[in-house]
Amino acid sequence: MLYKMFCMKEETIALRVEPKLKREVELIAKVLHISPSEWLRTRMAYEVKHLVEDLKSQIVLEYTKGNLTKEELKELFGKTAEDIDFIVKKTRKDLLKARKLAK
Repeated sequence: MLYKMFCMKEETIALRVEPKLKREVELIAKVLHISPSEWLRTRMAYEVKHLVEDLKSQIVLEYTKGNLTKEELKELFGKTAEDIDFIVKKTRKDLLKARKLAK
């Protein structure tokens, strides 16, 4: 998965860090025999992927509230976004029907 991410077009993100942290990154990269930027890219990709996994329910909730677009949802979930969108739409319809019945 990480290989696939690195084969795509890359963009630059400027990151300011404390000198101590920069030095720690450099030392870790030296021990691993890779460049500091390569190590940071790999770690960031890993952390973001796991964070998305941990926050899936919150991400869907934000989509339901309208704080994320369908395209953003697709970026995070891929093909599963279609299923999520269907469930959200179906739930909204059922909720409206339930409200009408409750009156």
